[in-house]
Amino acid sequence: MILGRFGEIGELIFDVEIISFDGDNYPIEVLLDTGFTSGWLALDIQDAESIGWPLIQRNSIMQMARGEAFFNIYEGKISLDEQDYIIPVLASDGIPEPLLGLQWLRILPLSVNFSAGILSLG
Repeated sequence: MILGRFGEIGELIFDVEIISFDGDNYPIEVLLDTGFTSGWLALDIQDAESIGWPLIQRNSIMQMARGEAFFNIYEGKISLDEQDYIIPVLASDGIPEPLLGLQWLRILPLSVNFSAGILSLG
């Protein structure tokens, strides 16, 4: 289980580690995006390329709130609570912060209690 925290306006924020192709771990802060229903993780393309993850698909079209957008899909590796997961990672220009998608909730329980200040995943 990983503990998270609430942002200034109630965002669900977690600290996770992404694992480079070479096996190096990099801690990052991610926002659980309840509108990101079809994916696991989204990053700016510069971040995904600098990690050295293998490219699975180039210019995949995804439906976004603002319309269609193009994403590259990488085979990424992420560590949550000392367990590693290999997942498809969506990457595109202009993603301002790393996003966790709702696919995580298919395999990990989310516990949210705003009044008690409790946020956990796993």
